Amino acid sequence: MTPEPAPARDLRRLRSYTFFTVIGSGPLALALAALFLANADGGVRPLAAGAAVGSVALCTAGLALHWHGQGPLRRRLLWAASLALLLAGAAVEAGAGEIGPAWGAPAGLLAAEGALLWSRPGRRSLALLLGTAAAGALSGFAMGLGVMDPGAMLTTVILVPSIAIGIVCQLWHYRVAQELERAWGLAADLAIAEERLRFAAELHDVQGGHLQAIMLKTQVAQRYREIDPELADAEVHAVEELAREALRDMRAVVGGYRKTALTDEIDSAARILKSAGVQATVPDASPDLDEDTERLLGLLVREATTNLIRHAEPTAANVSIVEVDAQVTVTVVNDGAAEAAAPGNGLSMLAKRFDEAGGSVEHALDNGEWTVRGTLPRPVVPRPRQAPRARRRVRRR
Repeated sequence: MTPEPAPARDLRRLRSYTFFTVIGSGPLALALAALFLANADGGVRPLAAGAAVGSVALCTAGLALHWHGQGPLRRRLLWAASLALLLAGAAVEAGAGEIGPAWGAPAGLLAAEGALLWSRPGRRSLALLLGTAAAGALSGFAMGLGVMDPGAMLTTVILVPSIAIGIVCQLWHYRVAQELERAWGLAADLAIAEERLRFAAELHDVQGGHLQAIMLKTQVAQRYREIDPELADAEVHAVEELAREALRDMRAVVGGYRKTALTDEIDSAARILKSAGVQATVPDASPDLDEDTERLLGLLVREATTNLIRHAEPTAANVSIVEVDAQVTVTVVNDGAAEAAAPGNGLSMLAKRFDEAGGSVEHALDNGEWTVRGTLPRPVVPRPRQAPRARRRVRRR
């Protein structure tokens, strides 16, 4: 049995904890109300207790509907009925003497449900402040009328924001955890997609050039099979070596540790062009570049070489490297190009890689010459900081 991923398991536990915490606030509020109502007048106690139970039950039902994503209509009806019962119970106590602190906890439930029901996400903190202010104002008004003592007012002002903020913050915390779980899933999907794109690009770059060279050398071997058997045999051995190199590169691509050197790619392009009977002009050496820059420029040389053999009939090709203004530009030009066509997958993927690295890839056809040019910024290597020189003190005599 496959074990459940830790993030999903933790989110499931947080969901259960949040549900029992939010819904459990109803019984907690009812217990506090019962504790305070125990000291109320005996004649008022049954009516006040019934009003408290009804108010807490209706408000808890509204919170349960919110948890299950139900519409606001039924929740608003439950909230209004709960508020009416709370005010009725407080009025019954006021008629018998003084309003006690039993209504602070149910009022906290009402404030939490009101903030969730009547305000948008992002404004619920303001709604909680308004609810607390309203409870404090009503308590102050009742105390001014002489139907509530200061102790009951203080208890109400403490219980209302404590319960309301606890419920709303617990729900907000769970929603943030859901968003993080969703973001984690998207990040995993994105990493898989990027790895697939990397593998597809590497596969195209590696096998495209190798297969084109194998096909070319096979044609040469067939052409010289009867005229020059020794040359044909040499080409067959070269095909075998190219196949082995393609297999090594394939394994390196799968492992994700294959490196592309610009000098090696230029040398390989010169050999392939020479085998195809193309007069190639390549630089004697390449500049000292970092690994990523050299890799992209090497892929450009390989893609351009593969394309000119596959889609053109060249007699000459030129590869040049120019460094100007902290930028490195590699240009591949060949003659015998056919009419311009839409760029293939290789150039498109290569252009995307260059764009991500802050460079660009250009290609154009002019008077039968096909030009592919790739430019990348050369990373600035910070110079090592030199130790400060000790100052010499000149003694004056």
